[in-house]
Formats: sequence, structure tokens, C-alpha cells
Amino acid sequence: MSDLAIDQRLRPAVEGLSAAVAALCALVAFLAPWALMLPPLLGVATGVMATAFAIYRGRQAWQVISYRYGLKNYKLTRLAPHRILAAPDMLYLGHGFTWGQQHTQRKMDAATPEAAPFLKPSWRLKALLGPARRFEAWADAAVLAAPRRPASIAAGWAAAVTRQTCAWNPVAPQPDLGGTPVLHGVEPREEPVTLRLAQRTGHMLVLGTTRVGKTRLLELIATQDIHAGRVVIIIDPKGDADLMMRVYAEASRAGRLDQLHLFHLGYPDISARYNGIGSFSRITEVAARATNALPSSGNAAAFKEFSWRFTNLVAQAQVGLGKVPTYDRILRDVSNMDALFVQYARMALGRGSAPWEARFAQLQGLVDTKKVPVPRSLQDRPSDVIAMVLIVKELALGDPVLDGLATAVSYDKIFFEKIIASLGPFLEKLTTGAVGKLISPDYFDPHDKRPIFDWLTVIRQGGIVYAGLDALSDSVVASAVGNSMLADLVSVGGKLYKEGIDPHDADGKLVLPTICAHFDEVNEIAGPEFVPMVNKLGGAGFQITAYTQTIPDLEAKVGDKAKAEQILGNFNHVVMLRVKSQPTAKFFTDQLPRVDVVNLTAVSGVTDTAADGLGRHFVSNNQDRVAKTKEPMLEPSDLMQLPQGQAFALLEGNRLKKLRIPLPDASADAFIPASLKAIGDDMRTRYRSSERWAADTDWLASHSAVLAPTVVPVDSDAVPVADADSEEAAA
Repeated sequence: MSDLAIDQRLRPAVEGLSAAVAALCALVAFLAPWALMLPPLLGVATGVMATAFAIYRGRQAWQVISYRYGLKNYKLTRLAPHRILAAPDMLYLGHGFTWGQQHTQRKMDAATPEAAPFLKPSWRLKALLGPARRFEAWADAAVLAAPRRPASIAAGWAAAVTRQTCAWNPVAPQPDLGGTPVLHGVEPREEPVTLRLAQRTGHMLVLGTTRVGKTRLLELIATQDIHAGRVVIIIDPKGDADLMMRVYAEASRAGRLDQLHLFHLGYPDISARYNGIGSFSRITEVAARATNALPSSGNAAAFKEFSWRFTNLVAQAQVGLGKVPTYDRILRDVSNMDALFVQYARMALGRGSAPWEARFAQLQGLVDTKKVPVPRSLQDRPSDVIAMVLIVKELALGDPVLDGLATAVSYDKIFFEKIIASLGPFLEKLTTGAVGKLISPDYFDPHDKRPIFDWLTVIRQGGIVYAGLDALSDSVVASAVGNSMLADLVSVGGKLYKEGIDPHDADGKLVLPTICAHFDEVNEIAGPEFVPMVNKLGGAGFQITAYTQTIPDLEAKVGDKAKAEQILGNFNHVVMLRVKSQPTAKFFTDQLPRVDVVNLTAVSGVTDTAADGLGRHFVSNNQDRVAKTKEPMLEPSDLMQLPQGQAFALLEGNRLKKLRIPLPDASADAFIPASLKAIGDDMRTRYRSSERWAADTDWLASHSAVLAPTVVPVDSDAVPVADADSEEAAA
């Protein structure tokens, strides 16, 4: 059968037999040409031809063997982050290949019952694996006991050979990454998978379930962005310890430590300070950010609108008085609007030409002596507040903020507290304890040395920001801070789109920065402000990479399937790791075409012709029929059985790539200080998420010494997982 019709790699390596025979003939021709009845010169020529044929057939046999090896063994690479294969105009995503029709054909061939013997280790190999692991443990113990003894040295070398992960070593230790290795083994030849930087403004979406490599891919991409000198913004709702330390180490290694801002709600002592409502293009943005996290479904929508109105009045009054809005000031003034009203009214009346001090004193005296009618809703207010309300109504200055404040203080206190009942507790969550001082900074506190950053300053200085929101401790505060950060970024992006970051260049065009924004667990912080972020900020220099687990998570956060689809439609590049959601998998596979797949059918039959009288008793017939059918290039089930650290990617106009993400090897990184390592260890201890419940609650493992005191546990480092492609990290 032609190789063009049927891929013939999944079969026994029969070429090895002919290669061995040809090599033996070459040996005989070189050493004993007389045995082949050849003169010496002709024997040499025959030996050369036989050797060439043996090499040719041996190469074919090796291709079959290596192909079968890749179908049943995982390939794992550990790469020091500072040794990433980065290019000036390319973004490296991992190693892999372009998936095509032939790979779909090979995947389906590997799923047939006939292929099962080639995808499972034989009983002979299983019998060798146990002794090989025991020999390696014994060799390690011998080297430790007598490192200079020749027998120990030889045993160590032999153990190093048995640990080599490659096709010629059948007893190599194999990591279990879950899923199936067939999806990556259908193509033995790999190459770097890259994305052109000019295409990154189309934004990228990374989907994958828990613990399959989303954050590690974020480390890989962010490391390249940091070393390229770009503006890097990382918002991590969970607060991953390894990610935070990686950002710090790479900023230090790139000489950009002075540009780094670490913001972490779980560790306010080491964190920079950030005011999410202090910077804005329009004053209404303050109220929108402060009330965006309030419930808005059902009857709660009306109360949210009231909260927005009064927050907007307070913010306008604070800005009019020359104050920078903070959550703490808004809570204080919303809870006690009388003082803000009197202060703003004095400022507004002072700007007018009409004299008001005497009339104010007169009205206050009349109020004190109860000689002027006072509305019922103002009877429990102080006399200066009542007098100020009356004089504002008399003078009618036409200041909408002043009129709005006068109306607000004229409400009955009980009624006013009811209509903003949801705003007060929410703001108290944001302003209580050390976190309150972190997101409501006091700009004039001389004792607080922690820096205060804002997005426009970070972008102008070419900075790096890591924001850990500590969502595992308080999801409400994390969501509110994350939403305010995204809304602030949208506002800054609009300003950059209109004005640029620098003056116009020689051609008169705006100079825009390159801002690489990474949003891990984006479903935790996405809100209404995320829609304009992904569909408009590409023109302002933003390159957004969003990471989430499933599409339904995003739909649940934004509260509308149509809005979620609007967000998804603005991501030109999609990277799909292993997922457990059928709609999420179909979102990816529905974008792929159907391809022709060849099916081979064996047909045999016998016809009895004895009664014909022609001298033939029967006729046999054997056929191999090839038929083509249209099949999906990938099935949703394929995405659900991807190994850890592997993904499919649709890049640059639905170019399908199969990639393998190298795992970062950060061992002995000298650029991570001991103090930050201690915080990272503390974070791993405190943050017990669902994917680590078994390790964190294994009572039996922690009491194994009591239950079995005579058992000596084997050190896990005695049998390390190695790989031919592995690279050790250099300190």
C-alpha cells in the first residue's frame, strides 16, 4: 500500500531485520570476502553498499521505533526561565508542531484495537521496571556510602544510563502527566511554537482546568515580556507564590527591580499601595468603580443606582474641595454627609458675589430659637446644616453638586440609610484593617514609606506590576479591587488612545506604549469594564492575555451569555489546555474544519463453483479497500484527555498548533531573596485550594512515623524524573 494512502508507522519495525542482515553481510564482506567468493577489492565495494543499505533500513526501523515510543511515553522538559528561546519579534509558547490531516489520521489509527499492542508496555518490560528502580536506589546508596570505590562509581554510571529518558532505553522512568501521550506522539519532530509580536494586540485567551499549567504558561510569557523591556501588568486573584517570586526574580535578572511594584492584599507590609478610584478621566468613574461590585439583580438594582448617585455626589464634592477620592473618605462622607455638605457649601458660596455670612448667621439663630419652619426630615439635623440648606435654596446658585448634597441631607436619616444599606457594609470591608490602608492610602502620612503607584505613572516609567488579590481569603474584596483595577486600566487606555504616551513622532503619529497585561483567573475580576478592554484597548497598545478555567465561569461572572460571547469574540488567539467542560471544549473544536480520513477495510470471501462443471471447486478473493470519510480534526474528548502542560492553540487566523509547555526549573535561583522565599513558603502553607486538598489533609502520611516506626521512607529525590531535553537551571 502506498505511503500516501496509509500511514504505516504503527506496526512492527520489520526494517530492523533486513538492516541486521545487511550489516552482517557487510561485516563478512569486509573481513572474509572469500566466504562470499569475492576478491578483496570487490568485497570492500560490496561491504560499502551493504553498509549503506543497512544504514538506510536501520533509519527506517528507528523511525518506527521512535514513533511507537512517543505514542506511549510522555515527554517532559524542565527549562530555566532565563534560558527561554526568545526572539526579538516572536513570543515563544513551547515546543510542538502544526496539526494537520495526517495527525488526525494517526490519532484515529492509534485508537483501533489493532494498535493496542504497540501502545502498552509488554509484560517483559513491566518485569524489568521494578528491578531497574531497585537497582538505581541501591546504586545511589552505594555512591553515598563509598563515593570513591570503583564499584560504586560503576554502579552510579549504570544507574545514570537506566535513568535516561529516550527511545533506546526501555526501562527509563516515566512521569505520569495524566491524559494520553498519543496526542503529542503523533508527530516525532518538534519545533518552537511562536506567535508574532505584531499579532499579540489581537489578545490571547488561555483555557484550562485546575493544575494543568495555566499559571506556568503565564510565567513563560511574562518572563519574555520582562526581559524584552515591555510594560508588564499581572493581576493574580489567587496570589500564586511561585508566580510572584518568578516576577521578582526576572525583574532582578533583567535589571528592572527599580521598576517593579509588588501589590498583595494578603501581605500588606511588603506591598505597594494603590488607590483604585483616585485616578480617572471622568468623575463618574469613581462612583462606577466604588459600586460596581454591589448586587444588581432583581430589587437590588434600584438600591445600587441610589448608591451610585450618592457616591457620585460625594466624589464630585471631594474633588471640588481638592481632595483625592479614596474608599475610606467616601465611606466617611456617605455615612455622615452633613459635614461634607457644610464644607462644600461654604466653598461654593464663597465663590459667589452675593453676601451670605450674615444671612447664614441670621437663619441659624432663627433655627435655634425655632422661629422658622423646619421640614420634618431636617428636624434632627444640627442647626448649621438646616441653615445651610435654607440659604442654598434661597440663593439658588445653580451648582448641581451643591443642590444634590442639599437634597441628600434633606432625606430622612432612616430612609437614607435604607436606600444605601448595601453600600456601607461593602465599603467597610474595603477599609477595615491593614488592607484598608493599602487600597485607601494616606498621601500625607510621613510614617508610611510604602510607595503609591497608579497605572499612568507605571506605563510612563515602563514598569512592572504584580497584583496578588488574595481571593482565597476574601473574594469580595479581591473582586472589588480587581474590578477597580480593570476599570482604571480602561480609563488610562482611553487617554492613551487619544493622547499617546509621548509627543508625536516625526511622521505626526501618536507614540503608544506596549503594555502586556496578564489576568490570571479572569473570571474572578471580569465585569462590565472588561468588554471595552478587550475590544478597544488593542488600539492603545494593550496586549491582553486572559486565563480562566471554563467559559461558563465567565458567563456566570458577567451574568449574561451574550456578553460572555462578546468578550470571547475579541480574542484572536486561543490556547486550550485540558478542560472538563463540554461547552468549553466545543468552543474550540467548533472552530476547526473537517478533514478526510482514510479507512482500510479487509475483505475476503469464498465462492463455491463445484457445481459449474468447470473443474474449479471454489474461488477465493482477498481485498484491501481504502475509503475516505469526513471527520472532525479534533473531538471535544481529545481536549479532555490532554496531559498536564500540553495544549492545542489556534494562532494567527486559526492556525492549529499542538504544543508542549516547558516546566520552569527555578531551583537555586540566586535572584530570589530569602525574605521573599519565606513569604512564598508561608503562602503555600496558608492557601489551601481545592487542587491540594489531598496533600494538605493527609493525616495518615503525617503520622506514618508513629504508625510504622521501623519503616525507613525512601527519599523521593533518589529517583528523579529526567529527560533528554532537560536543562539544569544556572544560579
